[in-house]
Amino acid sequence: MELKFKFLGKSCWYIDIDKKFKIASNPSFDEKKGSDIKFIQATDESFKNIKLWLITECSQNNFDAEGAKIIEDDAKIITRKECGQFLRDKKNANIYYLDWFKKKELEIKGYRIIVEVIPTYKGGGFLSNPVQGKANGYLLTIIDKEGKIKRIYITGNTIYQENIIKTLIYYPINILIANIGHIKNSYFTGEKTMDLVMLNSFIRTLNPEEIITIFPKGENARKELKKYIDLIEVGEEKEI
Repeated sequence: MELKFKFLGKSCWYIDIDKKFKIASNPSFDEKKGSDIKFIQATDESFKNIKLWLITECSQNNFDAEGAKIIEDDAKIITRKECGQFLRDKKNANIYYLDWFKKKELEIKGYRIIVEVIPTYKGGGFLSNPVQGKANGYLLTIIDKEGKIKRIYITGNTIYQENIIKTLIYYPINILIANIGHIKNSYFTGEKTMDLVMLNSFIRTLNPEEIITIFPKGENARKELKKYIDLIEVGEEKEI
């Protein structure tokens, strides 16, 4: 199975499956005044032939009304009910609103696609309470006609939390797509996104074959973080 990943900016990306169709996440085109965040424009060919969208949450860098407009009519969408406000005009799309631990099985161009919603946690550390009704992570399983399997864990915006690991520990993870938020963090400071220590905890416990790090912040923050970790750049493609 040939997979190609492309980062489109903010927390938006796609995976091309055997050059037959794409699975993507989080279309958002809202431009905050004064922001230096770069992203691929909605008119780009990258947004063609996306047959499945995985939307993690409704927030400025994840999903908005302009992002909803670029979703093609025959696409399938998995998201949370809070995002329904932007999807009211999608009359022909197959939209599935899923909460934590729910699972949906789909068929796309002869491929069996299984999407399981993985919880996300925000708030500062192991003692944090889960924020339900806010965000999803996803375990994406792709099975081709020959029975070959690829499993991809998409963290969404979350800190490291042992309850997430309990859900994933029995699966061999081929690819980890992780959202990074802060360079420095503490388990007790109230920070809301993953830092490098938490990323390393995910890597150590899940042992993925491939790691892609998403950083949705602006260019100034990106330059600082690149002192510590390799980041995929906007528009960059990668075989996975």
